[in-house]
Amino acid sequence: MKHMKRMILLIFIVFPLFLFNCKTTGNGDNNNGDGNGNGNGNGNQETEAIIIDHTCTDISKIPAEWINKVKQLLNIHYAHTSHGEQITVGLERLSQANAAYTMGIESLPRAASIYTFWYENCNIPSSTNHLTMMDGQYYDNYCETYVTPDLYWESSYGMNVTRSVLNSFDVNVSLWAWCSQQDYYSQAETQKYLDKISQLEKEYPDITFIYMTGNAQSEEQNRLNRNNQVRNYCENNKKILFDFADLDCWCNGQQHKVNGIPMEHPHYNGDQAGHTTFGSCENKARAFWWLLARMAGWDGN
Repeated sequence: MKHMKRMILLIFIVFPLFLFNCKTTGNGDNNNGDGNGNGNGNGNQETEAIIIDHTCTDISKIPAEWINKVKQLLNIHYAHTSHGEQITVGLERLSQANAAYTMGIESLPRAASIYTFWYENCNIPSSTNHLTMMDGQYYDNYCETYVTPDLYWESSYGMNVTRSVLNSFDVNVSLWAWCSQQDYYSQAETQKYLDKISQLEKEYPDITFIYMTGNAQSEEQNRLNRNNQVRNYCENNKKILFDFADLDCWCNGQQHKVNGIPMEHPHYNGDQAGHTTFGSCENKARAFWWLLARMAGWDGN
């Protein structure tokens, strides 16, 4: 059973050759980066890049059968620092809320949420009734849930920790979330991230790796450039991207900018969880469910 979900997931992702329609276009901001994002990128290839952004949050559009497919097929390995808690907190809140609320349809009768979520620190739960997630890195009998770049991809040690997790636990999806490193990382440092994740893709072709942008909480041109570098790379190399920064900037159909730089929307300014509001956490969790449903085989319509 250890590799069964991995094989089934590959069948859904590779063979249907889906074209994703959730993609950030038209605002021109992706042209500000000084990195073209081109690379070999020969890992798990799609026919088109998978870009999950602010247009991918209406989970009422996802049929229940695909929510159930996610629970049956996907086991997530997620490594992050405090900002990354936004996704896990949001998933927990959707799981605990009633279905009418989480779908945004107040006229529906109140019922238990279908977005059930179960995660454990440094272990993957066994369940087909929940979205299952392993939170953190585990190596040599030590569990670390505050995972900095050097503990996942940036150092040889971190790469070996990640390999140990992927070799030892029944996961078929893996991702790492930025803190605020993109405020000051150079083009070369960001390219190293892209190269290392691509390297893991090549080493583990039966595991799907999700790339991420950093948050959008600072008024830093470098931060925008580095996030655009990640976006361009994913577009050019047909990768899967969870655009964390774009989700920060949009609320109720409006994008917030300061001096022309997209920034976290004022509606999300707060520190209820992961340096933001519960609303921002839930918004990212909805986008995460959208991503996983597409990975499980939903066509997005």
